[in-house]
Amino acid sequence: MAFPGLAERVADVRARIAAAAARGGHKQQVTVVAVTKTHGPEAVEAAYQVGLHDVGENKVQEALRKMPEVDVPVRWHLIGHLQRNKIKSLDQFVLLHSLDTARLADAVCAFGIDRRRAVDVLVEVNVS
Repeated sequence: MAFPGLAERVADVRARIAAAAARGGHKQQVTVVAVTKTHGPEAVEAAYQVGLHDVGENKVQEALRKMPEVDVPVRWHLIGHLQRNKIKSLDQFVLLHSLDTARLADAVCAFGIDRRRAVDVLVEVNVS
């Protein structure tokens, strides 16, 4: 395997998540997202093989280059900043992790309306 110890590291992370959930007394679902930036499609496939079916990339261009080369059905997440001129690329992602400005929110909303399907996002809020 090109990523030695990956299965063990993922098992450790899952065990730590389960322990934290048990301590907290809640039943929230946690999704582990494998971040494969700077690695090729083999990293995505290795992640999939150890049970990580959600993959994050922080650059739209890198993700779009990698997607056609991946032969496993992963859910792609955009975890980096999205420039407004690349909003149409959101069709390729299940979740945008970094909605960080009102201007971008407006553009993402308009894109969702145009395609007749909402865009799932995580909103970044500066509370200070």
